[in-house]
Amino acid sequence: MNTLTVNKTEVGLSIIVVNWNTRELLHQCLRSIYDTTRQTRFEIWVIDNDSTDGSAEMVAREFSQVHLVRNNANLGFAKANNIGIQDSRGRYVCLINSDVKVLDGSLDRLFEYLEQNPKTALAGPRLLNPDRSLQISCYGFPSVWNTFCYAMGLDQLFPRSNRFGGLYRKYWPYDRVRAVEVISGCFAVVRREAIALVGSLDEMFFMYMEDFDWCKRFHMAGWQVVYFPRAEAVHVGGGSSSASSAKYWIERNRSLLLYWQKHHGRVGRMYAAGMMLIRQVLRAIAGLLRYIVKPSAKLEIVLKLKESMASIHGLLNSHTSKS
Repeated sequence: MNTLTVNKTEVGLSIIVVNWNTRELLHQCLRSIYDTTRQTRFEIWVIDNDSTDGSAEMVAREFSQVHLVRNNANLGFAKANNIGIQDSRGRYVCLINSDVKVLDGSLDRLFEYLEQNPKTALAGPRLLNPDRSLQISCYGFPSVWNTFCYAMGLDQLFPRSNRFGGLYRKYWPYDRVRAVEVISGCFAVVRREAIALVGSLDEMFFMYMEDFDWCKRFHMAGWQVVYFPRAEAVHVGGGSSSASSAKYWIERNRSLLLYWQKHHGRVGRMYAAGMMLIRQVLRAIAGLLRYIVKPSAKLEIVLKLKESMASIHGLLNSHTSKS
């Protein structure tokens, strides 16, 4: 993790967009920032992870005012963002995924909120799906109980229950400003002073769970993490990972185990691996039963079965390598 200073105040907001082969989404993201941010002085950093689809060339050609960093390899989400965090100069740092479209005035309102609430380290907006339905963006820290509920599918059976749905907060309406445990890292504005105290994103996480870890460290240091629905953005989701859903599950599982290892030790990691294995076995069984009952959905079911089998294989290999 990088060591930071807090005296970079020439601009209010440093917006960092990490990109890997999402040229069209990246173009839409950058355009939306310029079109909707009117009151806050900002700079944009695009950190390109060795894209091969012309993303970097598009930025250089159409957004010459953007600070463009071209990495010669895919460094992952955390490490690439840290490059932008270290080199940028704003009082606040805004991480935005390339598959996010910022809606009118959102960055201005987030900036104003953080200016008025000095105990808040990180604030995130209401996220919407492309059809403008609500997208879940606040989570609880993984615990023994909510991980068990997730493994057994209780969070899906009782999605509106605060007893069984503690990991994915589907049981409250996302209608007001409130302190939360975790905000999705796909769009978050962070106080540089807080980063200086707890450190940048942990580069141990290549992709996924770095936002959970960051929010955990902010909480441990006494800062607030806030959900701020007066700002909104559309999040497509899976911009860089959609090409291979099986690889997505493998990487997400790996990152979740790293999180448990970091915050709960080896025993915690073993517990999480067991629960995740149960989850994927149950998911595979449910997929097989659905295949028998509804063969017309063959392609979708086979895809999910491949995801589960890849996850099971990865978890068993992880267990073997740690034994």
